[in-house]
Amino acid sequence: MNLQAFMQTPVYGCKRAATLEMAARDMEAHNVGSLVVTDDEDRIVGIITDRDMAIALGHGKGPATSVEEVMSTEVVTVSIDADVESAASEMDRRRVRHLPVVNDRGRPVGMVCLDDLYHYLARATSALAGALRAQGSARP
Repeated sequence: MNLQAFMQTPVYGCKRAATLEMAARDMEAHNVGSLVVTDDEDRIVGIITDRDMAIALGHGKGPATSVEEVMSTEVVTVSIDADVESAASEMDRRRVRHLPVVNDRGRPVGMVCLDDLYHYLARATSALAGALRAQGSARP
């Protein structure tokens, strides 16, 4: 399956100077577990996840802490031309749960999350099981 048909859009993000409180409110408002952090030219410079924020709070960081202090700067991305299987493989290989999808200029255009892949595979497995049951009941 083509990744463009699978990815979640729009991509929600913030700037480095945003606070953890602002990021948490944005995540809640959009029901997402991560925000892509971009510079003024809309290039990805980091990603912040709900897990990053929980760890930061556990280490004594407060809601006024900047996203830049907490974000991951080694962001794994995948091209919009990729397929779902290669995105899933990259997520597994790099051990990430949130994978920004970028266009040919490296700008974020979508997001793939581990939960999205889980639901996709669950539906595919269910459809396969249904087809196998139907084939079994069609035998004489």
